[in-house]
Amino acid sequence: MAMQPYQSDTGITLGATHLDPGDFIPPRVKIVQAMSAEANAETDKAAVGDLFNTLTRENYGPGLTFIPLQVFKQRIFLVRAERRSLIEDALGHEISEGNGLKCRSFDMVEGRGEPGGECAECPLALWDGNTPPLCTETYNVAAMTELGDLIVLSFAKSSAKVGKRLFSMLRMTHEQPWTRVYAMSTRRETNERGVFAVPEVKVTGDRTPPELIRVGIEWNREPTGVTIDVTPPDEPGEGPAGAPTDVDDLPF
Repeated sequence: MAMQPYQSDTGITLGATHLDPGDFIPPRVKIVQAMSAEANAETDKAAVGDLFNTLTRENYGPGLTFIPLQVFKQRIFLVRAERRSLIEDALGHEISEGNGLKCRSFDMVEGRGEPGGECAECPLALWDGNTPPLCTETYNVAAMTELGDLIVLSFAKSSAKVGKRLFSMLRMTHEQPWTRVYAMSTRRETNERGVFAVPEVKVTGDRTPPELIRVGIEWNREPTGVTIDVTPPDEPGEGPAGAPTDVDDLPF
């Protein structure tokens, strides 16, 4: 199966326009949480559990039908004040001042930033039993909507199992991923942090229409050669209800 990750920095051409990697803003689909900007906005307002395109500002509601194209993994390391001592204990030394994004890996091999270096040798990338790494793994799927528009779905932390399940679905079929239609929806859960929405993904059983298969083949060719950065824009930390935000539960 030709499902290669987007790992090159050589650039991308969409139509006649050349785009360098830094110029490409991915159409990332997020799940709106209680503390997300969209849940508290006056315009482009969305409800908790809605699926929202952060580039086009489209609100898909609580359900979205999509057609997968390719899969790729990344690592994102964010620093929060409440985790700083835990991080420094793991590293064995202090880290620079300031919170937010410190390091990332586009290929799951080399980290760029602080601490940087080989991910396999970094203590922030290691699991501690069932405790996830301090450097977050993201499971990403480049896909298209039923209209043929490119989108990127990302799964991490509490939604990582959903991402792994989707990866497994795609790798266990002998067909190209864009020949089948999938659906994502959200449901609400409650824990000590409050009420939040989590994703669910399933195969619909529908086949992709021939005209969309042609679009899928073209999309699969065009993005190859660009590094897609799924890091979300920074948002405020947890509110009184303890609901996760983009930053606290990357990217969903």
